[in-house]
Amino acid sequence: MAEAPKPQQRGKFPTSIPYIIGNEAAERFNYYGMTAILTTFLIAQFYNPTKDPNLTQFAEAKANATNHDFKAMVYLLPMFGGMIADWFWGKYKTILRLSLVYALGSTLVALSVNNEVMFTSALMLIALGAGGIKPCVSANVGDQFDESNSHMISKAFDAFYASINAGSVLSILLIPYLNKHYGPMVAFGVPAIAMLIAVFFFWLGRNKYRRIPPPAFDQNKLVVFLTAFVSLFVSYIIFDKKLEMGTGPVLGVWGLSVIALAFVFKKQWFAKPGNFIGINLYALTNGGFAAAAKEYGENTIEGIKSVWRVLAVFAFIPVFWALWDQSQSEWVVQATKMDLNWLGIEWQAEQISFVNAAFILLFIPLFSFVIFPYLNKIGLRVTPLRKIGAGLVLTGLSFVIVAMVQGWIDAGERININWQIFAFVVLTAGEVLISITGLEYAYTQSPPTMKSTIMACWLITVTLGNVLVSVVQTSKANQGFFHQFQGADFFWLFTGICFATFLIFMVVSPRIKEKSYIGGQS
Repeated sequence: MAEAPKPQQRGKFPTSIPYIIGNEAAERFNYYGMTAILTTFLIAQFYNPTKDPNLTQFAEAKANATNHDFKAMVYLLPMFGGMIADWFWGKYKTILRLSLVYALGSTLVALSVNNEVMFTSALMLIALGAGGIKPCVSANVGDQFDESNSHMISKAFDAFYASINAGSVLSILLIPYLNKHYGPMVAFGVPAIAMLIAVFFFWLGRNKYRRIPPPAFDQNKLVVFLTAFVSLFVSYIIFDKKLEMGTGPVLGVWGLSVIALAFVFKKQWFAKPGNFIGINLYALTNGGFAAAAKEYGENTIEGIKSVWRVLAVFAFIPVFWALWDQSQSEWVVQATKMDLNWLGIEWQAEQISFVNAAFILLFIPLFSFVIFPYLNKIGLRVTPLRKIGAGLVLTGLSFVIVAMVQGWIDAGERININWQIFAFVVLTAGEVLISITGLEYAYTQSPPTMKSTIMACWLITVTLGNVLVSVVQTSKANQGFFHQFQGADFFWLFTGICFATFLIFMVVSPRIKEKSYIGGQS
């Protein structure tokens, strides 16, 4: 009896994917390498060049505030990158053009290690470029597939995320070494070269990409984009660069400006099919969502309501990012005061965070295939909201560890880096429970027409978390209210904030209604 022929898989693996993956690996090498040494460089080069012990607290607070201001902008600007790609240029042109801005900023960072104004301005060019391409890159991977080869998409994303980890781990290990032995110009210059390679590699694949063109030009959308972006730029120049008040006031003034300009340019902001801010403002001024449904349709308004349900959960996420991003800045400063001998190797403080990426690779399969199935088996149902709650607890516990370590350091003890690595283990477990779950929750709880909006909201939670830390650190540097939280008290402050957030989440989360949208159906 003849064997039945095996069904053949249709389509081929897109030849464009290697160019996208190569670009991503080089770009992530640039970003993580540059940020690995950013805080300690700022302290040594600009904020305490005289090494005056009396200025140490100011220098550390100022450098950490600058770091968090930078990251806040990196994760705020994707909303504009998404607008540019979806409304005007398409993903390919957006990635290529803003990557050139990114590369220019990276190059200027390396060339301005002796000029603070030029250096911090170059950081904002990087934020503009990195933030601009962030909402486009992973979506561009998905765009390379169609019905004929959609069965291969998981392989592409596996390789894509592997490139992120490969680029970040390599740069976190290499760039601090270069900084120590060859100086900051070389240490920042190598990531800049990597970014130039990333742009060139992406350009090489220009004839291989499957491109989804943007819609026809809409003048109303251009007005919305320009009023939102220009008001942010002006707010940043005045309140951050000129008055040195940090990103907190910048975002506050910008939010008020956007609302005011929405009414000034009412025709454009409320033009059909509308946008999230415009539709909500319409509902607010015209009798609620029932009136808005008559104007925009029931499905659109249901999508808006789903956004608000998800935002009720996302309201708790900035606290997680406020703590997590300190592992790349405040924890680095702490590590400079510890015994860095680990596994028989004398590490540099800026290198320690590489263990986060290593533990991520270990914990994702451990939680997905061992811990979660076991908990479900014994009757403890694992839900997204329960994962987020548990993640907040673990994140808070990681700060209990670093607060204890800082207390020992304040007392004059020389503590081994093993303690901070233990904190990284706990923090990374919290990251798996919150970060990955949050992305899943954002996707499943939003209808197809609102998924991009929800992802933009997710990125803004990172911005808000970094703004919170920036406000505290700026206050410390300016002898403000938070100046009293020095040493271990600083970490205990954020430990308390995290556990207080968890308690509120435990009260609120059972009241949050869930509505799953899978495959475009509710």
